Amino acid sequence: MNAYRVVADALTGLRLVAGVALAVRPSVGLVVVGIATDWIDGTIARLGDAAPYGGRFDLEADSVLTLGAAIAATRRGGGRSLLVAPILRYAVVAARDPRTYTPRERFFDRVSGIAQMAVLVGALAPWPLRLLSLTALPVTAARCATLAALLTTGAVQSGPRKRPAEARFGPDPGIGAPEVMGAPAREDR
Repeated sequence: MNAYRVVADALTGLRLVAGVALAVRPSVGLVVVGIATDWIDGTIARLGDAAPYGGRFDLEADSVLTLGAAIAATRRGGGRSLLVAPILRYAVVAARDPRTYTPRERFFDRVSGIAQMAVLVGALAPWPLRLLSLTALPVTAARCATLAALLTTGAVQSGPRKRPAEARFGPDPGIGAPEVMGAPAREDR
């Protein structure tokens, strides 16, 4: 085990602790610590040998931080709807391994997760950042829609749609090589 991995794991563990602590003691400072460790730990981990568990540990620490922030925001007067997406995320992971996400699915998961965390920070923050909490319902709905789409492999389309016959039987063997995304099919006839 190298020093970079130890430091990265410690930072990820700190984010996990911050998430649990948020459920007990709502605090913007704990969220800031969690977000800061998220930015730093990956960079440090890539300096050394990658741990086989590192990516998953990081993802779960992020999820605990988000759930803790949602509990904290709810305790501070945010609606209970703030809890729906963080809890739904665990159902999605139980049904589908995040390592199977396509790059496009990963992108939408990340963007909707960042928007969700911004709303949670806004719900915990003093005025004027608290205005972010006004977007809680649409952001929560978008996050839930993204999570629901992730339940099905390929639900977030990352390539051209196939015609019904191609989807059932594959490409026409008389045409040649199958289409490469963005490139026209070859005509060998």
